[in-house]
Amino acid sequence: MRTFIGIGIKEDVKETLFEVQQECKQRSKRGNFTEKDNFHMTLHFLGETRAEEIEDLKQAMYETAIRTKQFTMTLNELGMFQRGETGVLWVGVEKSKALAYLFEGLQRSLTRQGFAREKKKLSPHITLARQVVPYGSFAQMQKAVSVEQKQIEVDSITLFESVRIGAKLIYRPLFIQELKERK
Repeated sequence: MRTFIGIGIKEDVKETLFEVQQECKQRSKRGNFTEKDNFHMTLHFLGETRAEEIEDLKQAMYETAIRTKQFTMTLNELGMFQRGETGVLWVGVEKSKALAYLFEGLQRSLTRQGFAREKKKLSPHITLARQVVPYGSFAQMQKAVSVEQKQIEVDSITLFESVRIGAKLIYRPLFIQELKERK
């Protein structure tokens, strides 16, 4: 199974992201747009995972969660990772000490359980679409589409499985680990 650990997004934030996505879609010749239900922020991509490794992943998530308090993140900007003529369209999340702490804690816990560290540095974003080709330039799209500085409550981390059902890709939660409550 293909898995990753990420931050699930609540429905009100998904709605905001969906509105931004629809504006971008109107300004695009084409793109592979993320299903609204699949909006999330990846913390660690695992890829192919054996069923017997799930308990070790749960343990790493637990170890991370008992040392990490709930916090909020803020959506901030529209961005694109260029891939030749196309790109990955995303909404960024402001970097914070709390998010960096969660990311580094998860990396350490996964390493202790025998998993490799994430190859990429933390680049907090929520993917709206892949293989996007905008009408005009991306800079024009960025000027035209505003992103509400919406707060995201981070109260848990989730182990997701990426499953294809027909032509549809679904990110199914396998396990949710609550973070420590704020006092």
